[in-house]
Amino acid sequence: MAGNKKRLHSTPIPYVAFGIILISLMTILGAGAFLRTNEIRVEGVVMYSPEDIVLASGISAGDNLLFISAQNVSQNIRAALPFVNSVQVTRALPNTVHIEVTESVAVAAITFAGEIYVIDSSGRVLARLPIATPELEGVNIGDLIEMRGVDIEETAVGNLVRPVFGSETKVQYMQDILIALERDNQIGYVSYLDVSNIVNVFFGYQGIYRVILGGSTSLRPSNLRHKIGMLEDSVNQLREQFPNIPGRILWEHETGRATFAPD
Repeated sequence: MAGNKKRLHSTPIPYVAFGIILISLMTILGAGAFLRTNEIRVEGVVMYSPEDIVLASGISAGDNLLFISAQNVSQNIRAALPFVNSVQVTRALPNTVHIEVTESVAVAAITFAGEIYVIDSSGRVLARLPIATPELEGVNIGDLIEMRGVDIEETAVGNLVRPVFGSETKVQYMQDILIALERDNQIGYVSYLDVSNIVNVFFGYQGIYRVILGGSTSLRPSNLRHKIGMLEDSVNQLREQFPNIPGRILWEHETGRATFAPD
């Protein structure tokens, strides 16, 4: 009979949810007791020491791996150490944090308001030095590419240089050319880069040549990289024809050919 059937007892849903949450918390806290950082491995540093990276990271021995934010660690390091370009943070259970750093390379210098702005190929300011004593550990200021014709505003270390109004295109050409030179390992051959006139951008090369990028206003970054990639071979051919003769190398955008005119 219906009246004699046993009633089925059910556990209220809120109690079930609470139990699941409680078990989860106990599991996390229990595991967390064993996931304490006792080793931080650092790779990729040149300008800085591993100790510099660890100090800037904000990670301390004994920190719980579960609560270490890779994004926060990366931001801390890049904010404190301007030569750091990118940071990758990984956690290896049970107690190791791995920090892999890619550093920027100082390639050029811009003189502004009594200071020398040391920049990487992207135009990011790595240091600001007084002109009277431009010294930076690990960097020979005299080997940097002297930037000419770039009009900038005061820029904080770690930020991209700020062009004055109307000079954005010049700064863009500077970045494109420096990136192309760095990609093809040509930075060491260039003494200065002049973007005063974007129709006639040129740079000093190997101490005796002035390389003129004809038709600069119509150059795309891909075309520019192609031309820079051909530079060394073209100069070697010119040296055979005109041994150690200073002159101008004109790259004609329309024909894609280089011509030489002795000084």
